Amino acid sequence: MSISSPASSIPLVSSQTGLGERLTTDLFERRYYAEDMVPVPDLLVRPFFRTLPDAVARPANSAEVVEAVRWAIDSGWPVVPRAAASTALFNVVPVQGGLVLDLNQLAGVLAVDERRQTVIVRAGMRWLDLERALQPLGLAVKSYPTSGIASTVGGWLNTQGHGLGSLKYGPFYSQVLRAEVVLPDGQLRQITAGSQPPLAWFAASEGTLGIITELELTVRPRPETEVHHLQAFDHLADLQTALVSLARAEPRPYTLFFSDDTYAHMVAQAGFSPPTRQPFLLSSYQGQATEVAQARGRLAGLPGQTLPVELALEEWRDRLYHVRVKRGGPSLLAAEMWLPLDQLAGYLTAVKRLSQSFKTPIGTYGLAVSPTTATVMSLYQGDARQTFDYTLALGLTAQLYRLGARYRGRPYGVGLWNTPYLAQIFPGKLLVELRRRKQILDPAGRLNPGKLYHAPFPLWPVFFKPGLNLLATAYRWRGGR
Repeated sequence: MSISSPASSIPLVSSQTGLGERLTTDLFERRYYAEDMVPVPDLLVRPFFRTLPDAVARPANSAEVVEAVRWAIDSGWPVVPRAAASTALFNVVPVQGGLVLDLNQLAGVLAVDERRQTVIVRAGMRWLDLERALQPLGLAVKSYPTSGIASTVGGWLNTQGHGLGSLKYGPFYSQVLRAEVVLPDGQLRQITAGSQPPLAWFAASEGTLGIITELELTVRPRPETEVHHLQAFDHLADLQTALVSLARAEPRPYTLFFSDDTYAHMVAQAGFSPPTRQPFLLSSYQGQATEVAQARGRLAGLPGQTLPVELALEEWRDRLYHVRVKRGGPSLLAAEMWLPLDQLAGYLTAVKRLSQSFKTPIGTYGLAVSPTTATVMSLYQGDARQTFDYTLALGLTAQLYRLGARYRGRPYGVGLWNTPYLAQIFPGKLLVELRRRKQILDPAGRLNPGKLYHAPFPLWPVFFKPGLNLLATAYRWRGGR
């Protein structure tokens, strides 16, 4: 990174830290950090939020993270940690300017204990890189996100941590033994389940309580064998029956991936070959040979049509490329949510009706991440180059969240854009408890402000929800896409 002449309101950073050219105020470089995966029209952002950071730092170790945080405190700036930025909720985009910490250089395996089956990694380590590093040692990660090619280990702890392998091994935070964290006051701390604050506070905190620099986590022996089974269904009720049955049975599948027929059509329109144009379920088992052999008998009793094993293997190989449907159009919009497994058929049927009403194909896929719960992603095409129509299309995402709520679903992740749904995401006293933790660790609100805890104007529900409903109505009136 190079240092340009900063604006008069920005201090000369090169002389105030040891980061040198890895701390920049260059406008060209800062612009990159004002967005995440999904473009948002300027008219919805610029009047209300300052997404362009004042400076960007790329620390190479924990000590430099501490130095950068303390420098930002002295400068009176908020701090926003960022790594892969593989979300669409502005989790890692500033809303009040300040300093962005690009943590991608904090990568690599620090230690492996083959006997204890543990590994210590730096937080910016990519999941796919970690898996490749463990394979020659006869080890494997227990779970990983479907965005594992880009996503980082620290980022996944910050953002829910449910994905491939969660059905068998539980959420990611249950696999973490220790985290090295830079707190909002610049302290470097070792955090465990029994420390104060405890490790559980940092799970799904979305970078608002501390900056994770290092993790120690449990891993597993490389599976002796694995089996992948693909089943197509004529009826969504049969898909739900098979999914619920397998998710609650022993031996527990490593993962269960499902898709409706519209998602399969979107895959085809993007230039790929889906295994079928019907709703389908991919059941994957991994482990000891005896355990996988048990699973084969259970798979034989599923409803629906069993597809060739070659198709099942191909679908497994594509497990990290579910968003490849983006190639089917200029832009992709989505709603991701938690959903009870026993509500899946009802939700998918309702999405079909919504799709027909809006004349917009909406494809849905997801994973069973516990015996009772799935994470579900409903996708539809848009065109960010057409600002007016694209803005109207955003209303359809709100309609999908509204539809999910009818089936006891709730948004997955908060960031900025899901703050209007806080009461739905955190029922009861949970939100009060989360705000209490923020007040204890970051009373000045320095770390990733404007996210997770409160809906800022203009995202107050009293304005936001009627506004999105109005956009959706206009989008439907214009004939969708």
